[in-house]
Amino acid sequence: MLSYQHAYHAGNHADILKHFVLTFVLKSLNKKENPYTFFDTHSGSGLYDLEDNRSLKTGEASCGIKKLLKALDDTPCFDFPDFLDYIDIVKTYAKKNLYPGSPLIERDFMRSQDFLILSELHPQEIENLRENINDSFYKKLEDSDFPSVMIHKRDGWEMLKALTPPHTKRGAVLIDPSYEESEDYELAAKTICEVFKKWSNGIFLLWYPLLAHRETEINSMLENIKSDVRRVNKNTEIVNLKLCVFDKDRHVEKSLDMVLSDEDKKNPPRLYGSGMIVINAPWKLKENGEKVVEFLKNVISFQSQEES
Repeated sequence: MLSYQHAYHAGNHADILKHFVLTFVLKSLNKKENPYTFFDTHSGSGLYDLEDNRSLKTGEASCGIKKLLKALDDTPCFDFPDFLDYIDIVKTYAKKNLYPGSPLIERDFMRSQDFLILSELHPQEIENLRENINDSFYKKLEDSDFPSVMIHKRDGWEMLKALTPPHTKRGAVLIDPSYEESEDYELAAKTICEVFKKWSNGIFLLWYPLLAHRETEINSMLENIKSDVRRVNKNTEIVNLKLCVFDKDRHVEKSLDMVLSDEDKKNPPRLYGSGMIVINAPWKLKENGEKVVEFLKNVISFQSQEES
């Protein structure tokens, strides 16, 4: 389906977790001079206006990245360098009331010797992506070059299977489907397991939602990935980080900054958090990631607010 529009959700709690992990992996890959290839299977438009009516309608950015940036301004002693690398790049865009999607974060962190392969099927989103990826208003260093970028109007699952393993051998993939269809859970597990068999040294990043009514599908997907990957290599490092911002027994369907009615609270939440599972996880991702998740729970979680 092509109905999902990330503009409603850009800069929310799920983006924060996903993009922190993404920047951690990119930094890890950059430690070696050898080139690498990065695949992004569900790229979206790559850049989002936080003053857009769609963003304002849900209020998710206000309760996500905007709230986080304000908290960090008020807490300058926060000292997680890996997380602050993500924050630094976000702040650059936030000055223009923008939030970078994963393609622009990838482009901005990668080097001239690297290769970025993006895939998007939505006709309007891919046009926006092409425009945004060529907009060079931000560069980490004035004299830095962007990686070689290829944009495919192509099914992301098919693209990944067709183009792996990459010529560079080193590399990673971010898989971030909308999960509008229940089949996406099975497709994610099936695709990762199929690709891992032929590219076992690649780093695989899979974002997934935490939804009470999809708990069975989510757990099955994660277990299938873990068991199939460890069948290929039992020593594969797998990290699974979860950020829960609501109790899954509480209902949050409308704008996140709304006061919930008693009726709302009786219903299971639509999205009470999200997770990132990383295969061939870089060193210290688990240790540092758990610290960041704990910090985020204290800053943007509705659980902490309800308990206070």
